[in-house]
Amino acid sequence: MFSFTNNQIKYTLEIPSYPANLFVDHYVYMEGESLRQGERLFPNNKTEMFFNLGGKVGGKGPIDKAPDMVRTMISGVRRSWFDFFPPINFRMIGLRFTLFGFYQLFKIPANQFTDNNFPAEDVWGAEIRIILERLHEANSCDEMFIILDDWIVKRVAGCSLSEMIVWQKMERMLSSPDVSVSELMDSHMGYSHKHSIQLFKDQSGLGPKDIQKIIRFDNALKGISHRPIQNWSAFAMSAGYADQSHLIRDFKGFTGYTPGEYLQIKPHEYHFYEVMAEEV
Repeated sequence: MFSFTNNQIKYTLEIPSYPANLFVDHYVYMEGESLRQGERLFPNNKTEMFFNLGGKVGGKGPIDKAPDMVRTMISGVRRSWFDFFPPINFRMIGLRFTLFGFYQLFKIPANQFTDNNFPAEDVWGAEIRIILERLHEANSCDEMFIILDDWIVKRVAGCSLSEMIVWQKMERMLSSPDVSVSELMDSHMGYSHKHSIQLFKDQSGLGPKDIQKIIRFDNALKGISHRPIQNWSAFAMSAGYADQSHLIRDFKGFTGYTPGEYLQIKPHEYHFYEVMAEEV
């Protein structure tokens, strides 16, 4: 477990142990007094779930307009940025699944949630309401993490770990810029190409090429955030882009900013993932 404070919000992260870590990337607790300014969240390739323990939270983006989050929310994978509006008194706990973890735990096609947000209570009903009540009654962040982890571990008991390990290997392979999507689908899925793509979308929320694009953007974003760029053309090619204009086009579509605008504004929201990457 580790913590950091950003924009007056304290973030505490917990990485689950095996085998829950095959399905859940991390748990996160957020608490503080918000400045009431919008937080721009960039695309992610992993489904998330949040329990709101404070005031009403709003949000909107270029693809969807999310409803105000009063209690619980499932946030699917996103192909574009999303503006998040926290209340003054902000208190929330949640979890980010691994790429295929959400589907493997709940057997609900992840692409039903892509580019959108839904109340988790609409999906699981009383089960989620009970967890939310227990989270409200918890006396500490540690207790809340235990509540979420217990819920996930019980779900994991009904899953095939050997199957999940195969999907986890697929997730790692997608992170390699040298991997051909066509080759990966045809040689590792064991089905026709068309069926493999549909199965991938059901389990991850997006097709493999979209996932690769988000991973490439995410790696480029980390590179831009960690060091000054002296030669943008060379950086673009090293990040897996055809040229500088390709990088700018993708970056603007994913964030609403050009790389230069991002460096001037330096949205602090991404700091969360920078810290996590350094600590894990």
